[in-house]
Amino acid sequence: MIDVPLVIPNAELHHAPRALIGGKAHQLFQVRSFASIPTSFVVTTAALPRLLHEYVGLSGEETLPKMRDHLSHVALPDDWIQQIRNEAEPLFAAGKRLAVRSSAVSEDGQSLSFAGIHTSVLGVDNLNDLLSALRQVWLSALSPRAISYRKQHGLLAVSLEMAVLVQELIPTESAGVCFTCDPTTASDQQIVIHSVWGLGEGLVSHGLAHDIFYVDRHTRTVRQQLGHKTTRLTIGQSGEVQMVDVQADHCAASSLSEHDVQHLAKTAILAETRLGSYQDIEFGVSDGQLYLFQTRPVTATQPAPLSNDSHQVWDNSNIIESYSGTTTPMTFSFIRRAYSIVYRCFAEVMGISAANVEQHRDAFDNMLGIFRGRVYYNLKNWYRLIRLFPGYEYNRTYMEAMMGVKQSMTLADASPPVSSIRRWFVEFPALCLLLARCFLNFIRIRPIVARFDLHFQRHYDEWSRIDFRGMPPQQIAALYDMMEGKMLWNWKAPIINDFYVMVFYGVLKALCRKWCHDTSGTMQNGLVSGSGGLLSEAPARLLMQMTHVADSDSALRRIIITEDVEILPSRIANDERFVEFQCLVQRFLDDFGLRSPSELKLESTSYRDEPQRIYQLIRSYLQTKNPAIWNADKIRERELAVRHQAETQAFAALRSRRRWWFRRRVFQWVLSNARQGIVNRENMRFARTRVYGILRSMLRAMGQTFTEHGVLQSREDIFYLTLDEVWSYVRGTAVSANLQGLVDTRRREYAGYEQDQLAALPNRFETAGLPYVDLINTQSRTASQNLSDTLQGVGCCPGLVSGMTQVVRDPNDVSAFEGQILVAEHTDPGWVALFPAFAGILVERGSVLSHSAIVAREMGIPTIVSVAGLTNRVQSGQHVEMDGRAGTVRLIRTGD
Repeated sequence: MIDVPLVIPNAELHHAPRALIGGKAHQLFQVRSFASIPTSFVVTTAALPRLLHEYVGLSGEETLPKMRDHLSHVALPDDWIQQIRNEAEPLFAAGKRLAVRSSAVSEDGQSLSFAGIHTSVLGVDNLNDLLSALRQVWLSALSPRAISYRKQHGLLAVSLEMAVLVQELIPTESAGVCFTCDPTTASDQQIVIHSVWGLGEGLVSHGLAHDIFYVDRHTRTVRQQLGHKTTRLTIGQSGEVQMVDVQADHCAASSLSEHDVQHLAKTAILAETRLGSYQDIEFGVSDGQLYLFQTRPVTATQPAPLSNDSHQVWDNSNIIESYSGTTTPMTFSFIRRAYSIVYRCFAEVMGISAANVEQHRDAFDNMLGIFRGRVYYNLKNWYRLIRLFPGYEYNRTYMEAMMGVKQSMTLADASPPVSSIRRWFVEFPALCLLLARCFLNFIRIRPIVARFDLHFQRHYDEWSRIDFRGMPPQQIAALYDMMEGKMLWNWKAPIINDFYVMVFYGVLKALCRKWCHDTSGTMQNGLVSGSGGLLSEAPARLLMQMTHVADSDSALRRIIITEDVEILPSRIANDERFVEFQCLVQRFLDDFGLRSPSELKLESTSYRDEPQRIYQLIRSYLQTKNPAIWNADKIRERELAVRHQAETQAFAALRSRRRWWFRRRVFQWVLSNARQGIVNRENMRFARTRVYGILRSMLRAMGQTFTEHGVLQSREDIFYLTLDEVWSYVRGTAVSANLQGLVDTRRREYAGYEQDQLAALPNRFETAGLPYVDLINTQSRTASQNLSDTLQGVGCCPGLVSGMTQVVRDPNDVSAFEGQILVAEHTDPGWVALFPAFAGILVERGSVLSHSAIVAREMGIPTIVSVAGLTNRVQSGQHVEMDGRAGTVRLIRTGD
């Protein structure tokens, strides 16, 4: 018969089997080779069955009261006590206290943790208390809580496989829990650490205020959220666990040093690798030494470790500027195809080989995704495409700034190693050629843009004159194919220019910081304002001109203010007294009639579709108490003042540097290119608006034809189909001829997304496996809402403004300008007509290179974007102070 040991000492625990020392002890001692673990010993799983030998084999919960009673009173054999004394007394003699913890065989397993189910006893400092603590731990295996937990998870109600882990109790200055994946989402992009002052039980059992650290798994950068920690758990003089106050200057201080965080993250990843799964680790820091007390698999939401193929990161960053709220299937099907075509062309024209482009076809075809009707960037694919170009690390940072990505990421799939011969004789020449192509495109950006403008205008003039109404469906389909070939496959210049802007704006920002002492990181915004020539700004200026004409004519002013806005277009068009005004309106419709909020959604309606919206804006301007807001000269003065201030500051700083004349020439060259690129970008963006306008007219004509033939019930139904479904129906290749059935299904689905705001996903989340099944990181977007009176965003245009806010959800619903500061969740160029009415602009989403941010900056309006939680914290009529340089928003309370 094998003699099973009762006690296993510290030196032998690393090779003891799980069946003998239980899950907690076995997991912990698997990592002892690279982690510090308190001196320990284990009372093995052999003990409890021996004490309850007369009940072993009995089934049924009716025996539990008898088992608990017997265990409470049975005397421990003397030889057991002696073995326990032999391990414990040296620790007691050294003045150590002990922690006595459960270690059931099923505990800390891959699927079940038993967290908080069994008992732990802290602060034990003598043998009698140790024996009592052992008994408490054994009894917890038979507690109603343990029985219920086991039954809920399909285990036998009663299990006597309980070992007890006895550890030296480390008097920690700080302690907590470290997860190698987010425990609520299973995302492995960052390691999550929660820590408190004192003992870790303060966090685990008492939920004390604590700090949270997010460590990027790949870059090891740390983001922290420090709690206000007023109390901590400690061991008193007599051994009891007690709650005490935290020293005043420690309440807001970090409970872990940078070294502690980095050391813990490194150790945690080693533990994950050694144990083969994401880990939940209890740790403590004492006298600068990191200790691990427990490590177990993350079980709450853990899927299989995420593979690089199935794991995706989705972020709507500044794409929400163009595609806010729900986006119809038609729009998504078009933009997904457009992004694929345009960026493939861009890669090839920048010198990426056709073979390399084809190799990355999956990334090009899946740059966007749609979830619950909302459009997202597939971030990993964007990073993969940026990696095709030289200077990936720099371009990655510039891309993040341009897209407004708040949380950087690093691709885990490193390129395979290559031989020295291939590196120098194949890849290096290819890199040189690519750099040369990029440089050539950059120095030729003006003629490239000019040729694009000429090419675009020629085709646009031709297509804009076509009346699609009544045109045969096959002819419309053929015309679309021609437009795609001549326009999308030649959309190289705007994307080359976007890359150009991304690089030069990023370099300008870096030079402002390094050479011009710009500690705020916003000087470049003032420098690129006031350039003039933005088509995006022109509609607002023309609108101000119309307002001025209307204000000068008392009869016209009275009609616009008092009569029904729905009849104003026909009413004024038929009145010969207002010919000058009507000419301006017609000019607005001809030049900018395709503009509208959400103008890049095909389902949207434009000013041409609803001209009464122009009159509503003019009415709002006329009724404002401050006519100066529609004074174009005043706005231009404000633009130039912002630019002049930034230039004065920058060039004064440059003159104080060594070799200032050389630095100044370099700085001016970079600044000139950044300004030109931004102007180009905005003007070519308007070309995109015009393409969408033609496609919108084309699809509505097709929808009308389908309605007349009984295929659809209404013209607008066509936007609930995809492009392929429409063209397939026209060409006889549709796999389903019941288009109305598809429309009805999708309308119900999308109506649910519109009505249920909880259906909206966060601005950033991750998926693993099947994206619509394995959604992770879907926590509430306001879970960590900032409750202070100061909100932080990104300053886009400097200036201090104090005043009342007007929260605008839909610019089409604005009937009056009632505040000095515009507050919005997002904006797009279709909002620009509203901008002159406000002294300041606050936007929850977006980036410094968002189109509307650029226009606001061009107008000299102090602007802050990317203000987290803005529309949840600020209501219309609330008094705020904003600093467009620092990016801060202060909420003014009554009495301040």
